[in-house]
Amino acid sequence: MSAFDEMVRPSLARIGAMGDGYATDRDPYWGSGFFIAPGWLLTCAHVVGKGGAAVCRGQSALRVTWQERTTEPTATDAWEERSGTGTAVLLAPRPEEPESLRDPWPFPDLALVRVEGADDVRCLWLGDREPGARAPIGLYGWSLQTGELGVRHGTGELAGSDARALLLGGSLPIGGLSGGPVLDLRLGSVVGVIKGRRREEGVAVPVTALHELLDRRDTSGVLREVLRAHDRHHLRLLDDPSPYANWTTLQATLPALAPPVSGITAELRARLYGHLAELPPPAGAGEIVHLVEEVKERVRGERLRSLVPRNVRTWREGAALLYGLRTLDEEGGGTLVDLDAVLLYAAKVVRKAARERPGEIDPARLGAFTDWLGAQAGRHRHWAVSGAIRGLLSGIDGREAGGAPEGVRDGGPAGGAGVGRTAAITPVTAAATVPPPAVELQAPSAPSVAPALPATSEPRAVPEPPFIPEPRLAPDAPAATADGVATSRTDVLVRIGASMYGGLHPWSVELIHDGLDVTPVAADDRGVRVGELAAVLREPLDRALNLGDHGEHLAGIEVFLPRKLFDLPVDEWQLLPDHPGALCDGHDGHDGLDRGHGDAPGPDDRNVAGHEDDEDNEDDEDDDFVDERSMPLGMRRTVVIRDLRRSERPPSPEWRRRWRGVTRGPLTHEPLHGRAPADGHLATPRSGSRYLYYGTLSALDDTCVAVYCGPVASGEGQAAMRDALMAGHPVVLWRRDRHDHDECKDFYEQAAHAVGAARHAEGLHEPVRDLRIRLYDPESARTRGLRGKLAVLVDPPDRPPRAAGTMRPPPLAAPDG
Repeated sequence: MSAFDEMVRPSLARIGAMGDGYATDRDPYWGSGFFIAPGWLLTCAHVVGKGGAAVCRGQSALRVTWQERTTEPTATDAWEERSGTGTAVLLAPRPEEPESLRDPWPFPDLALVRVEGADDVRCLWLGDREPGARAPIGLYGWSLQTGELGVRHGTGELAGSDARALLLGGSLPIGGLSGGPVLDLRLGSVVGVIKGRRREEGVAVPVTALHELLDRRDTSGVLREVLRAHDRHHLRLLDDPSPYANWTTLQATLPALAPPVSGITAELRARLYGHLAELPPPAGAGEIVHLVEEVKERVRGERLRSLVPRNVRTWREGAALLYGLRTLDEEGGGTLVDLDAVLLYAAKVVRKAARERPGEIDPARLGAFTDWLGAQAGRHRHWAVSGAIRGLLSGIDGREAGGAPEGVRDGGPAGGAGVGRTAAITPVTAAATVPPPAVELQAPSAPSVAPALPATSEPRAVPEPPFIPEPRLAPDAPAATADGVATSRTDVLVRIGASMYGGLHPWSVELIHDGLDVTPVAADDRGVRVGELAAVLREPLDRALNLGDHGEHLAGIEVFLPRKLFDLPVDEWQLLPDHPGALCDGHDGHDGLDRGHGDAPGPDDRNVAGHEDDEDNEDDEDDDFVDERSMPLGMRRTVVIRDLRRSERPPSPEWRRRWRGVTRGPLTHEPLHGRAPADGHLATPRSGSRYLYYGTLSALDDTCVAVYCGPVASGEGQAAMRDALMAGHPVVLWRRDRHDHDECKDFYEQAAHAVGAARHAEGLHEPVRDLRIRLYDPESARTRGLRGKLAVLVDPPDRPPRAAGTMRPPPLAAPDG
């Protein structure tokens, strides 16, 4: 029996109906599973589904059987069976009705089962990264293929992926193995759950799909506790006097987890994950990704954003993104700096949690973590990294700038010190700083790019100590703000292309970091119809915003549109579908253009789309109300329109000059059509020159915001908007719904108030958002004399910059390829 077989066997289980636990030809078991935390079994949903709807709902129990090492040294068989009663706690997806059970079960096809009497079972190590291509794998599960019940083991490799599934080559899964683990033999970790097989390949669910369930409100609580118990379990085994090996000791022998591939030992990783599990979870992927990028920039001394967005959900996944990190050398490759990065990342996470969520942390566990990190800093071979870690920990749990807490020696044992501490967390103040170095390092200058969206106030943090790179690192440190606190901002770019064959519009969703770097998130070059855009973009927008939100920053949305779609109600789109009382987003097939003010259902329209005003529905509405994703995007976030066609060409001098004017302010306002505000708008352009409005718009001051009381996707509005863009106007405010002309005077007055309150382009968002909130309630809007549905163009000439950076060879790959 190999070392891997020896480690997997006590964690492997078979699942069946309640009985004696033994499978026979007349009473076959349903499938396999494996323990990932004490008392918690992971398997496939379709395995649990074989027990019927009552088992799926957790109303009927199932039998779980596993093996453990016998305590009798003279026994001929070193393994004996144990069994326990299991209850399905989580199924994804869970069938709504008994008749909705399907074959094959849709992805992710995962289930968590709570097993009584299994609190002392050894558990497998869950992978923290996506598996690499062609990785050697082991497949494990229970089988009756030979006529004798037993554990089956096969080897193969990851052959590729198909949508969300992993494709397995080599030994293929057979009946009974469904729900068993797929083990990466290079890293010693579970990377998948066996789902089934096709004619020439096996199919598995990536274990990272388990983390995706953290996004669901109905499963995130129990799943987060299970993942926390997993990391605590493996930390506890490090100090277990058992004569049997654990996963950490096995991983320490694997070449893929040792220098020169990685400077992070298996024991350090296990202890780090155990400590991270005690902290409050991150608010979203954006918090993790921004910390990771800050650390990468700091240890490399150079800004280089990842080209692939990582939708991570746990602190341990963030640390895994730093494994194998190297500096960037001109010859390619570079020096391994992943240990520096991971320790700095951990210190940043601790500091963030202690500053922002102190009431959710056990002081004793926080003390243990900071003591362990301080000990790691004391042993680090480079004084600059050690000093940066100590500085980040200063002010936390009574820790002074030197890094050690009062009464605790600096060289305390890693992982064990601090348990039992009862002192409260020391408030983080600006006094807890580290003296600056004698020689200040100059950061590379970045191109001057004015943000298109108003800056959201960031949480005021303690200035981080300066990080002085060693000679082996790049000589430049990252830039910081005036108060020494590094800031970053991520927003979302949505591009909707012009209509192609069949009226289809291609689209893409991207992240823009600090107005400079762009990371693609999702795209479809084939395109969809206008009426389908809101529904199709819902998921990629949700994912991108989750990556952009961090701290107190809410990611804004900039939508590049062809001019014929400028009246598209993007500010009314929602991240959750079909919410009662929400504004119409065109899901019924209507494109949402040119709708009247009263067409959208208001908060009291409870019978729209079949939502009855009954007691059950009221409970659902109360439950949905706490989820901000049910709100129209423009009520909570900055949502602006940008011109697709103009962005594809080099900026004109007029465009640059006017953008400088509106960013400087103070803003003024004039009608887009050049006539008196009370005149309203015309259904068609006036006859005359092709550039009828260009002269008037060109004469306006550079700080002027053009305002129009009517749609701009057709008629006079389209012609005037075209001339405004040609004249270089970067900011335009208009009413995108159709209405009576006698309402225009009121509209211009409220637009004038919004522009005056903004003073400059960055300040325009709050007045516009305030108007949208008040206009959302038609009755309140009529009472206050408010009119229309607002759209705003905020279109800077250099966001993102047109100049591309110099390409270079990528650094050596991390262990996962």
